This record gives sequence, structure tokens and C-alpha cells, in this order.
Amino acid sequence: MGGNETTIAQIRSHLAALARWPGGRPVGSPANRAADFYITDALRAAGYEVEQQPFDCIDWRLDSVDLWVGDGPLPVMANPYSPPGDVTASLAAVATLAELEAADLRGRIALLHGALSAEPLFPRNYPFFTVPEHQRILELLERKGARAVIAVSPMSADPAPIIEDGDFTLPSVTVGGDVGAVLLMTERAPVTLRLHSVAQPGRAANVIGRRAHPSRDKLVLSAHFDTKPGTPGALDNAAGVATVLALAERLAADPPTNLECVFFNGEDHYAAPGEVVYVAGCGGEFGRIALLVNVDGVGLRDAPTTVAFFNCPDAWADATRGLMSCRPNLVETEPWPQGDHSIFAMQDVPCIALTSGGIHNLIDSLIHSPGDTLDRLDPAQMAAMVDFLADLLAQPLPRRA
Repeated sequence: MGGNETTIAQIRSHLAALARWPGGRPVGSPANRAADFYITDALRAAGYEVEQQPFDCIDWRLDSVDLWVGDGPLPVMANPYSPPGDVTASLAAVATLAELEAADLRGRIALLHGALSAEPLFPRNYPFFTVPEHQRILELLERKGARAVIAVSPMSADPAPIIEDGDFTLPSVTVGGDVGAVLLMTERAPVTLRLHSVAQPGRAANVIGRRAHPSRDKLVLSAHFDTKPGTPGALDNAAGVATVLALAERLAADPPTNLECVFFNGEDHYAAPGEVVYVAGCGGEFGRIALLVNVDGVGLRDAPTTVAFFNCPDAWADATRGLMSCRPNLVETEPWPQGDHSIFAMQDVPCIALTSGGIHNLIDSLIHSPGDTLDRLDPAQMAAMVDFLADLLAQPLPRRA
């Protein structure tokens, strides 16, 4: 498979340290802070100067959630960052924006289904772009006096949260399509929703390790270490952190240029706070970056590793494809936006993003779920990616126009 035994052992050690919390490493949590400290110590041990980029956040914890119709409980999932609530009320079912505009929700629980809950609603205050229709839905729910919100996912198995927004003020949950069908048949019956959660002000940080070099150019390696609540986050993204740490340890003695290893905190957070604070603190350096390498979700057992190119000069991309050609487990894929590389790509920085083949089809069935555990990973495959990236970075970096 490739990758020497020393690198495999390093990766196994990093993975064990980062994926040991069943509830994950959500931003602001004690596990998130422990992961921060672990990465900081690993970088310092390898000889890097380390900077913390702190930011304010919400430390949110779910204690319990229950949904009852009559005497029977129904399966339900609390939407992350939902405030608490204990509500008994009738349902008001709305399926379209026009229905929501016309609905009287006062004193009732809004039941979103159909077009209104066909996809997760984008948070209102996401800093890099907005979805006006989603903003309108969230604003109407609050303004029309609903006491709580139940969103019906189009999926019956492994439903994804429809609302994940720490700025949304109503208690909210998501149910699968099968539960939604039951609720729609009992719209006039009283429904009880009890959601016990705790939110308090928190602090978290990106971790950045640097090795200086006489050249002006800068190479950035990145991976995020936070998770959604409730998942061990092995593939997403202890795997990427372990791979970048092992690569950083290999490059520390002789970096090819100014080297910056950025461990983002908040890629899985509704407001991307790590990206925001990085742009504020390091955005003036974008013009110096010759290449950004983002590693997110590599090492899925029995899956290839994919490489996507962004803003890369043709000659350099072709040379990289040449290095890939002798590694059958590496395949090129189309550029994809869901990752920390996007803030660099939007600034015309040459980027490559590595992940596992087919990973985007596993979101919410494996990724972001309790099943994202270490047994799904192949450390030898991850070590092979360290070898590949070390070979790639020994070649000349892209020359920006």
C-alpha cells in the first residue's frame, strides 16, 4: 500500500489521540480544547513555532430530546445549537414558502415538510455567502410566533439536521420522513416536544505551526480538527489532521519554502469561525501562498484517494498528474467547495484538495454520524498519501501569474 512503518505508527498514534471522544470535538467543547492542545504539542515537538488564533463561540450540549404524540414517543433528533424548550401544542404544517407566508403559527409548533425541508437551511449569518430563501424561512418562523419547529427530512434513515444555526431562537428538531408522515396524519392532535440543551459562551482557536525559510513564497497545509456534535469524527477529520501532522513532522527538518500548517477549528460549525479569524489575521498573506494543500476525509478503507485542482497552472497540474499516475489508488476528481480550501480558492490561490472517493455520498450516513469510527480507516493508505505529498512538495511549487 505504501508508506513506511514509522509513518504508519505516527498516524495511528495521532488518530488514537484525536478520535477518542464518542461525542466528538465540536467547537468550544472540552474535547475540542484537548485536541487543540494535542496538535499544539505535536507541532512544538517537531520544531514548529505555534500560533493560536482564538475566537468566541457557543459551547452547546444536548442533554435530552423527546417527541410525543398521545401516549407514544417518536424518534427525533435535536438540531445542533437549538435552544431548550418544553412545548405542548398543535402542529401547523407548511410545505412551501407561500404557505409559510400565509400561515398563522401563533402558539403552535411549525411542521416544515416538502420544499421547505428538502435540504438543510443555510445559516443566516454564514460569513461567505447567503441563501436568501433560507434566510426568509428562518425569519418568518420567528416573526410569526411559532413556539417550536419540527422539520421533516426527506430521508427516513439517517436524517440530516435541517436547521443548524446558533442564531435561530426557536427550539427545533428534525425527524425522518416516516415520522413526518405520522405527524402529518395527526396535525390537529397535541404534540409534546421536550428539548433540554445547554449553551454557554466559549472560546476556541485555530492552531498554526510555522517553519521559516529564506524564500518569499509560502506553502500552506491545512486540515480541520472540529466535528459535528455526536460523532467521533475519525474520517471527518481526525484522518486529515493525522496525515498533515505526519507530513509536517517529515518536512520540519528541511521545509521546501516557508511552511504554514493550519489546523482549522470550525469547518463543521454553522458560522465557520476558524475561517473568519484566519482571513482576518492572515488574509494579507494570500498573495504569497504558492500552494494550499487541504486534507479532509482521506483514508477511507477500500476507497481511492481523490485529488482536485483549483487555480493550478496547467504545467504544474500535469506534472502532479505524472506523480499520480504511478499510484493507482490516487485519482483526479472535479473541484468541490465543501472545505477550508474554498477561502483560498476564492482568492485565486493554487490549491489541491484530497479526500476519499465517494465521500460526499456518505454525508450523514457515515460522515457526521456516530459510525464515523477508527475501524473505517486504513492508516497505511494515509501513510501513502504522506509519501505522495512529500514527493510532490519536493518539486517546484506553482508559479503564480
